[in-house]
Amino acid sequence: MNINQTLLREFVIKGLVSYKKELRGPFLQDFRQQFASLNPEEVAEAFIDVTFLGSALTFLQGEQWNLKKDPATSSENYHRFTEQTFASNLLSLNYLQDTLQNMNEKELRRTAELCEELERLLLSHVQSGNQEHQNRFVARSLQLMENVFAHENALSLQGNTQARSLALSLYRTFDGLDQIFGLNYNADVGMKTDVNGTERLYEGAGLGVQSSYSTLLTALREVRASQGIRFIDLGSGYGRVGLVVGVLRPDIDFIGYEYVKHRVDISNESTAKFGLQDHVHFFTQDLSEKDFRIPDAEVYYMFDPFSKDTYQHVLSQLVEVSRRQRIVVVTKGNARLWLKEIAEREGWLPGQEFDCGNLSLFRSRE
Repeated sequence: MNINQTLLREFVIKGLVSYKKELRGPFLQDFRQQFASLNPEEVAEAFIDVTFLGSALTFLQGEQWNLKKDPATSSENYHRFTEQTFASNLLSLNYLQDTLQNMNEKELRRTAELCEELERLLLSHVQSGNQEHQNRFVARSLQLMENVFAHENALSLQGNTQARSLALSLYRTFDGLDQIFGLNYNADVGMKTDVNGTERLYEGAGLGVQSSYSTLLTALREVRASQGIRFIDLGSGYGRVGLVVGVLRPDIDFIGYEYVKHRVDISNESTAKFGLQDHVHFFTQDLSEKDFRIPDAEVYYMFDPFSKDTYQHVLSQLVEVSRRQRIVVVTKGNARLWLKEIAEREGWLPGQEFDCGNLSLFRSRE
């Protein structure tokens, strides 16, 4: 085991003994100090392990609850389930198998709560560090997330039904990274939409309508973007897509267009903070304006951001681009329904769907 695994194993074993309120504070602070002695890459590994463990514990707790419906066989079935799961979905946590598979439902829940508290302490520690350390932490965290999601995707493609269940529980697992990026979704509080407007602004929705890190990293992996391409986000919100692309692929020229100015301001502040401004750019733009033309790019990203009229205006431009060069359009949510129609009409390649169509990729032909 590496140092993170050793610390996390000790954390899990000692955690239940220290769960009482009067013991929990000193216990967590002690482990924060131990993790804080690590370098930024090691802290990133601890962050990913702790947050992944928290979701895994919730996953195991749910399965244990389901199996209780048949008390006569629940213990045997749960043991069989955990043996299979730690050999596949939870392979990265197999050094904790003996401890975790013997926990009851209450112990699993309490350990998950401790993981949440330790995650907050780790993020607070990172925030208190200098910018270089934050940059290193973010870069390594995203690389490790990609490994987690790629592993789950591979299992899902092999027909592993548990992978689908765990993928759902991992969907928002790593959202704490937004704290380091400085993405303040509270800026939407009190925001009102112009009822005559043509954009779907999701006012007040905050985190709920941001593409998850699992979606973004899967999209970036499956797009297979060539060196030096342009990537445009049509409805970029608080900029999470651009920040991820900017950190992992500094060779890509990223442009994000967003209707709401304060979201663009926050996106650009985070971009500057992490030194990405040479290749990541956000602009306030109403994409329904007839005089505005969307630039040519190799990749376009859309999270169902428009009304019907704006969709028609935007997509007609993307079709024009596709007739000049090959493009990839990445859709999140119901935006895929618009692209399916275009793909069939224009003779594009069949769309690729991930996460039951929640994420889709459409490629034009040469």
